[in-house]
Amino acid sequence: MAETTLPITLFPNLLDIADLVSVNVVPNLDEITQNARIIKDKVVNIGLVPATISVTIDGVAAPDVITTTIPFQAHTDFFGACPQDMLQETPLEVEGIFTQPGVEVVNAAGTGLVDGILVKIVLRTQITVTRQVIKDQQGNVCEINPNRCEITDTPSFTFPTPNGG
Repeated sequence: MAETTLPITLFPNLLDIADLVSVNVVPNLDEITQNARIIKDKVVNIGLVPATISVTIDGVAAPDVITTTIPFQAHTDFFGACPQDMLQETPLEVEGIFTQPGVEVVNAAGTGLVDGILVKIVLRTQITVTRQVIKDQQGNVCEINPNRCEITDTPSFTFPTPNGG
């Protein structure tokens, strides 16, 4: 789920939330920055979805348009997965886009609340976690690395800066 709340002050012609006619969100799936890692029993997926957001305003001829990135994060339970396993993921697809005007958000100065527009993009992907195994002489499957799930400290990752960021 990619989600953000944008203050109406980002849209120069939207002075009052009551003047909002519609919100149109167009995600740019070709430019998504996405990073996934395996931790014990989970796949953690974070990233940014670039999107163009247009708001149509009552009495204004052309919509106000901004381009921004909307952060997403998810973790998928994957019993038996370990950091040493291999991860494959299909490209993200949009399942739905939802907006809710009138949500309060902290203003740019951080001193008060202003009306905002909540934007949610529901994303879908398929995740496959695999590991290398071998068969012994009796045909039993054996782990190549039996210590692959042993963790000496808490995993942490610093992902690369997104494109253009």
